[in-house]
Amino acid sequence: MKYYLFVDNFRGFSDTCVPITDVNFLVGENSTGKTSVLGLLKLFSGPGLLMGRDFGDEHIGFGHFADMVSVHSSDQSYFRIGFVWENIEKKKGTDSRVVMGSLFTFLERNGLPQLFKCTFCRGQEKITLKLGNALSYKVSKCASAQTASDFISALRSEWIDEHSASDHGYSRLSLPRADRSVPIFVALSLISHADEITTKQKKSGEFVLHPPDIAFTPPDLTWLAPIRTKPRRTYDELALGFSPEGQHTPYLIRKMLQSKSEAARFKKFIDNIGEASGLFQEVRIRNFGRGATARFELDIVLDDKALNVLNVGYGVSQSLPVIVELLARSHGTSFAVQQPEVHLHPRAQAALGDLLFEMAAVEHKRFLVETHSDFTIDRFRMNYKSKRNNKPDSQILFFERRDRHNIVTPVEIGMTGELAADQPDSYRHFFLREQMNLLGI
Repeated sequence: MKYYLFVDNFRGFSDTCVPITDVNFLVGENSTGKTSVLGLLKLFSGPGLLMGRDFGDEHIGFGHFADMVSVHSSDQSYFRIGFVWENIEKKKGTDSRVVMGSLFTFLERNGLPQLFKCTFCRGQEKITLKLGNALSYKVSKCASAQTASDFISALRSEWIDEHSASDHGYSRLSLPRADRSVPIFVALSLISHADEITTKQKKSGEFVLHPPDIAFTPPDLTWLAPIRTKPRRTYDELALGFSPEGQHTPYLIRKMLQSKSEAARFKKFIDNIGEASGLFQEVRIRNFGRGATARFELDIVLDDKALNVLNVGYGVSQSLPVIVELLARSHGTSFAVQQPEVHLHPRAQAALGDLLFEMAAVEHKRFLVETHSDFTIDRFRMNYKSKRNNKPDSQILFFERRDRHNIVTPVEIGMTGELAADQPDSYRHFFLREQMNLLGI
């Protein structure tokens, strides 16, 4: 699956379409929008926004509406976020290309973003919801679009025109509580099956919800924060859920090492990573008792000696949450990883590139990686020179500031690891200039 993120009037982005493929490296100078794009993809992934409508979740916070709308825009009353999918579906032994999408327009209300209108389209059906004191909707036909490019053109023209136009042609959603508290998912389900809802059901408020046959959001993202938690001498929490900073990682390591089915796989994986990166020989758990509540420490083996994680380089504790999470998650998981190279030596950064390629090629895991490391990207690209057949589609998303706007340029990584020739002039300019200065040229 390939999809596109559309961003307009949001944090320096204007009418910007960003392609997302299997593996994406987000690179560029600071304050060019990399983290904002990652945050939007996380916010809209999974069902959260469609069930609650809050512009934020437990991991992502964008602040107030004034913090989100582009400061240099001539119209700061709105911003828009959209998605377009291009997917191949198998039906009765044949492959068919399906293009679908969504668009969300937000206005300001009491200093926070309020969802004003949203449009969803799949196949020939297009549903637009207007949210206010009551919910209203319009069902129409999608313009014929055979490719994602066609769909994006329609989104940029007629969809935006619809969101900017008057409310003519909308019908009120007939519900006992047809107000803003009704989740978008519920509203879409009821609209898609309006003919099946009887008068008796309307009066009683008892409905059977059928998921509408409309694309919603990108795949749910596992969010790995740029600064991971500090190591501790011992650990004794009873249970910890997932934490983007990796607070749960020592407990996850203990759980995997205590599992008969997972211990061998974990040891082989972690030993290989340790050898390639030079970070460690082995990772161990030292228990100070029995049972789930027993205190334990996390030990790192270097030169055949086990050392407490506090007594080794900081790069070890900062890299383990990323490494372990990549192993522990199931096939096909999507990750958003911020600066995985933090505190890592170039050798370890390069090993990280090997790891990302292996996980993408073998376990079909998908990555959005915000990084400043050429070592990670270059080693990832080197893997394409192998004879492996299942090579992931990958690209570099280059972020820069031009004329007061954030610009994103995709640079494709080819099937032999080469970069596309049509790179922006500013890409690599800094590194080349530094090398030339070093050589005295």
